[in-house]
Amino acid sequence: MRRTALSIGLFFIAVSLSFGQSAGGGISFFFPESLVTGNGSGSVSKEAGLSTSFGFGDFLSVPVGFTYIKASGFMPYQETGDDNSLERMDNTIWYTADTFIPYLRLKAKVPLGPVYFEGFGGVAGAWIVAPQTFDGAVGRYYGSQEATDNYYIFEKLETDISFGFGYQVGGTVGFTIDAISIGIEAIFTDLRAETTVSSSEYYKGAIGSMSAGLDKFEKSFTSRLRGLSIGLNGSYSF
Repeated sequence: MRRTALSIGLFFIAVSLSFGQSAGGGISFFFPESLVTGNGSGSVSKEAGLSTSFGFGDFLSVPVGFTYIKASGFMPYQETGDDNSLERMDNTIWYTADTFIPYLRLKAKVPLGPVYFEGFGGVAGAWIVAPQTFDGAVGRYYGSQEATDNYYIFEKLETDISFGFGYQVGGTVGFTIDAISIGIEAIFTDLRAETTVSSSEYYKGAIGSMSAGLDKFEKSFTSRLRGLSIGLNGSYSF
């Protein structure tokens, strides 16, 4: 699956390079919000990406690119109230997934001699594949909705995640040598995707008892990935 994502990304960048005015890439570390704030779980992940950019003068450009990350820190949310705001369901449910993130941004640049500062923001997609869901945490959460000491044991829990969307904002400080630019970049990411977990066979457990579930288990919620990426990137202007 990683090779498939990389192949699609390389094709996407190759087409963009035909019209772009600069190209680059970078590597960074992603810190999920659930880990940074301590309200949940997750782990630091490595992130890599490629991009090209279309310039509008010396100060504005439109970067187009993608990043790949094996993200550890997806958390479940559900809609609450009339405004459809999201609220985290449970801090013990989190999972890891191979995530391919295409993006389109608007970037402003302020050059000060060889040093430059950039600020940017834009929309991003989320192709989430091969999620590794923690069945025990899911079973404990939904079982406890019936009674405090109840839990579910799944024969096989399937996780289906739709293509997601969200936004990214960030900034860069770096320096330029001729056509080459190198910078330290920080990006805040907020992505969400509709998710369904299901199991054809499962068991309901409680203290001193166990019984087979009569109906198919199926629940839906919103998967959300929020966090901060910090890394090093470079680009070459044509």
